[in-house]
Amino acid sequence: MKYKNFLLRAVNLLLILGVLWQYQQVALTRAAAVSQREQEIAEVEAYNASVLQAQSAAQAEQSGYRDGIYEGSAYGFGDVIRVSVTIQNGKMTDIAVLDASGEDKPYYKQALPLLDEMLAVQSAEVDTVSGATLTAEGLIGAVENALGKAAG
Repeated sequence: MKYKNFLLRAVNLLLILGVLWQYQQVALTRAAAVSQREQEIAEVEAYNASVLQAQSAAQAEQSGYRDGIYEGSAYGFGDVIRVSVTIQNGKMTDIAVLDASGEDKPYYKQALPLLDEMLAVQSAEVDTVSGATLTAEGLIGAVENALGKAAG
């Protein structure tokens, strides 16, 4: 009876250890798959960014923007958004928001990084910001409006 109890506990312990080991192997396999997928996504995003940058550069060369400072406006979430776009040597060098007083501050702050993105790709063709879609569309539309005035 003594040994039977000991054997039962030992077998149970071995079974538990086997299950835990198998669980660890599955977790490691899944972690490796997730890591590989994240690397693939990063590579695709880097490729897409390079393609977009090349397209934007080609557009900027073809666009023939005239140097100067141009104002544009479009409707955002709350009201009209007004921006100023500075063009030097046919490229956008600065985008300043002149008026966005009708926008909710959290949405506005969330959409502001689009200005830097537009400068980086030299185009107003960027994705909107989830959660601040209307404000983002207003900023994009205002820049497009200003670029339309700068087009030669």
